[in-house]
Amino acid sequence: MSNKKKSIEDEYKVLDQISHILLRPSTYVGSNKPNTSLKYLYNSDLNKMLKSEVTHIPSFLKIFDEVITNSIDEHIRNPKLDRIDVTVNKETGEITIKDNGGIPVVIHKDHNQYLIEILFGTLMSGSNYNDDEDRELAGMNGFGQKLTNIFSKQFKVSSCDGKKKFTQIFSDNMRERTKPVITKSSVKHTSVSFIPDYKEFGLTNIDDDHYKLIEKRVYDLAGSNNSIKIYFNEKLIHFKSFDDYIKLYHDEYFSEVSLDKKWSIGLAHSIDGFQQVSFANSTETHDGGTHVDYVMNQIIVSLREFFLKKHKVDIKPSELKQHMFLFLDATVINPSFSSQTKEKLITEVKEFGSSFEVSEKLIKLILKSEIVNSILDWIQQKKNADDNKLQRELNKKLTKIKVEKLIDAKGKDRLKCNIGIFEGESAISAFRKYRTPETMGAFALKGKFVNVSEITNQKLVQNEEAVNLMASIGLKLGQPIDDKSLRYGKILIFTDADFDGNAISALLINFLYRYWPDIFEREMVYKVETPIVVAIPKVKSKKKLLFYTNLEYNLWSEKNDLKNFEIKYKKGLAALVDDEYNDIINNPILTLITSDDASKGSLETWFGKNSELRKVELLK
Repeated sequence: MSNKKKSIEDEYKVLDQISHILLRPSTYVGSNKPNTSLKYLYNSDLNKMLKSEVTHIPSFLKIFDEVITNSIDEHIRNPKLDRIDVTVNKETGEITIKDNGGIPVVIHKDHNQYLIEILFGTLMSGSNYNDDEDRELAGMNGFGQKLTNIFSKQFKVSSCDGKKKFTQIFSDNMRERTKPVITKSSVKHTSVSFIPDYKEFGLTNIDDDHYKLIEKRVYDLAGSNNSIKIYFNEKLIHFKSFDDYIKLYHDEYFSEVSLDKKWSIGLAHSIDGFQQVSFANSTETHDGGTHVDYVMNQIIVSLREFFLKKHKVDIKPSELKQHMFLFLDATVINPSFSSQTKEKLITEVKEFGSSFEVSEKLIKLILKSEIVNSILDWIQQKKNADDNKLQRELNKKLTKIKVEKLIDAKGKDRLKCNIGIFEGESAISAFRKYRTPETMGAFALKGKFVNVSEITNQKLVQNEEAVNLMASIGLKLGQPIDDKSLRYGKILIFTDADFDGNAISALLINFLYRYWPDIFEREMVYKVETPIVVAIPKVKSKKKLLFYTNLEYNLWSEKNDLKNFEIKYKKGLAALVDDEYNDIINNPILTLITSDDASKGSLETWFGKNSELRKVELLK
């Protein structure tokens, strides 16, 4: 590496405009480096736009666009210009854009040059410099076709205003030019034929990718300008409406057009994330911009309200967008773009010059479409993913939780142990006294257990009672019963023999059934029957009698003289005396809880989200 100090002359240079443009193309026409990406291209066999991987030079496409956009702008000024012919010669590399308009063949008195020579051969010239004038054109900076001229080895312009025809040839990147040739002619036209300076783009000629992208641009212009007939290599490309253009991409879509015809939109379902094909004054805004945001925000607000109200889910705007494909053709006043390459509109909404409101009719169509079904599927997938993550985190945590209120069994053969789930801590007070420590454990509930039919997994893992119970038994969320992690072979439910006790039992059964239905197939869950009436004989030598249902007690009382007994009604487990408590611990009357269609239906009736089912049962 040379350490020789540069001279002032070598370090600081003054370039002429043409040299600066050629040296720094990205400032004027975009990057001249290859870009490989997926782009929509026209497939003639299917008459569809299909995504294909192409490698292209953005600046090369820009110099084509500068010429054809000028013809579109002239059509807006003069609707009589209604035909454009585009010819791309892949052999010679020459590109020609010809329209049936015409530029006045007159001398510009201020510059003493023909107007046409100024427009095509003098930088910073044009008709779009009056900022007080409302323009609906794409051009605005005075570069336009001069840039195409600069990036061309040869650039020929011909124009006829109906009386005179002007012809001039530029060469050597607009540094050289012939004298204008003026002849008589009555056929109005403007034609630009240029051979790009391919070496400036790292090309030798027009390859298939650039050819297809030029063809795609012609289709775009035809789609957003249905009042013009555009021919591409003699093939007519014409759409009666923007809808016909949308059909190249999607068969099923919803569309509408504003009354002033300045806004045409289409919306379809997307399976590849948010997609948009948009135009602002016929310029393709590949990166979208304020016009795209303006329309999408209206649609998203309505969709967000719908999902929040009907499905109780608040979805982020960015997440809703992922399911939509927007097509948009907008005309705005005095458009501003993020760069000379015009890939993103930055005009503020208040300066659009017109407004557009997505109709209620269109929103209703969207709400009945595949778009909404797709979002609902995504919600479920996201919920499943979130649940799986929560489950993994919880299951890792469960193995480390030490449940303080668990009276644990001490035996090593855990499947021979049973755990009693008791209603309240007071009901468990005598358990330690009468249990067999090796095989019996107990867990005391605090009040009413959670109804898991009405909560999400996220809320479940935040429920300390449920988490402690899972840790105590050795259950893992989202996983089937596993003998290796299971800490008890039987689950015995001890609750009061009243309405509240039965409700708690049912909530526990519902909890176990929802997450571990196979626990019932293994016959692990039992309801321990507790006495509601105790008959104590007045003769001490006789044993007391325990009754577990009112029917059982009533049948007995009809056949026996109650004067010989002291009758005690038990309000709950806490009301049991020691020998009665010992009886339900060591000689319990067990009812096996099974899973069948009837029990499933019962759980859904009493704990499901459909309150009408409960109303029917209560009215029976």
